[in-house]
Amino acid sequence: MVQMSTSSRKALVFVVTFVSYGLYHASRKSLSGVKSSIKADWLSNTSGHEPLFANEADAKHFLGSLDAIFMAAYAAALFFWGWLGDRLNPKYVVAAGMIGSAITLTLFGTIPKWLNFYHAPYYVITYIAFGLVQACGWPSEIAIMANWFGKGNRGFVMGVWAACQPVGNIFGSIFTAMVLPLGYEYTFLLNSVLIAVGAIVVVTAIDSSPNEEQEAGVEANSNEPHHNFHGEPISLFKAILLPGVLAYCICNACLKLVNYAFFFWLPLYLTDAYHWEESQADQLSIWYDFGGIIGSVLGGYITDKMGKRSPLIVAMLICSIGSLYFYAHVGPYMFWNALVMTTVGVTVSGPYNLIVGSISIDLGSQPALAGNTQAMSTVSGLLDGTGSAGSAIGQLFIPIIQDDLGWKAVFYVFMLLNGFAILAILKRCIIDMKSLRKLRSGEESPLLNDGEGGEHED
Repeated sequence: MVQMSTSSRKALVFVVTFVSYGLYHASRKSLSGVKSSIKADWLSNTSGHEPLFANEADAKHFLGSLDAIFMAAYAAALFFWGWLGDRLNPKYVVAAGMIGSAITLTLFGTIPKWLNFYHAPYYVITYIAFGLVQACGWPSEIAIMANWFGKGNRGFVMGVWAACQPVGNIFGSIFTAMVLPLGYEYTFLLNSVLIAVGAIVVVTAIDSSPNEEQEAGVEANSNEPHHNFHGEPISLFKAILLPGVLAYCICNACLKLVNYAFFFWLPLYLTDAYHWEESQADQLSIWYDFGGIIGSVLGGYITDKMGKRSPLIVAMLICSIGSLYFYAHVGPYMFWNALVMTTVGVTVSGPYNLIVGSISIDLGSQPALAGNTQAMSTVSGLLDGTGSAGSAIGQLFIPIIQDDLGWKAVFYVFMLLNGFAILAILKRCIIDMKSLRKLRSGEESPLLNDGEGGEHED
């Protein structure tokens, strides 16, 4: 078999992991993109079944509950899969989650429609299962990327790679808009088929680390790097006590709630507030994700050049408060809605991607670990898990706030949460700003030419 060069193998790992996690996100987009259609189906008796709910408010609250239980299951499982990902081959964990996602997504969204089987407990159970297997992806994908890509330009590399989330959202929205005319059940089926195929590619196309072949007893090309893995996997308790981890966990709990609220509710908001068709709302919602891509890539590049990440993240979050205010008042004008929505994506999704991408690796490879390379998946799972727990709580309250106070009040709550996110890492930001001033004045030696991003010296 022809041996690939190191650079070719790295490129392949980047592309395959990027696409695979994009498929994870595209599959999550299935429900958020068809909420109006599935809500109408639940309230209808024209298909030979009794209405699942008595009124629209009950149906909307149930949709909010589904989002919450998904995030709760996802959050709980992230701690477990992050812990297990440092003990198993991460690519098999990723692939198992993809196959599980395909099965549970079909059971949730396609089978009830085909079999005319509508029961609230069934939806709850299958969507909990979907959340549990979806959590296989992120910690192990981060571990694979950390194995292959070193410290140099980490912010830019991970900024580009973390854009797999909004890219997956975009394609999920496009798939939904394309297939929706056939019936909402086919959007779930299409995403299930795609993510199952992706699992096969992950298993067959990439290695979890540059020395996986050596570990399997296969002779590898002598010019490939040999990475030595030191230390033992760490506990969740030890991980949260690492410098900087708790602050970013709190920050991410607030920020991920806002980011995922747009993920779950944006298409329904556009149809409810402006009475646009669901397919139009799905297509328009991708501008939020385009903003996320811009924020993620530029944020990673700029923080590499700065040598610190927290000052830019705080600046972006401050800007997000203004952009959220403008978006709450933009009105039913598609061009301006898309423009301001993109700005919201830059300032909300952008810093979120930086935290769960670049900073996850920074925190999981900091000097406090004394060279222990077996903690990456645990730290990234902890960081994303606490964010998901915060998001789960938020999804329960969004429909309640919207019903009682309206959509503008929802956006004001988002502004408040991003303010809390700023406070969580404000001390880190102040320390980093002082360090940058000392660097400019020559009082301190540069520490960040290695691309660590500065988050390790808390």
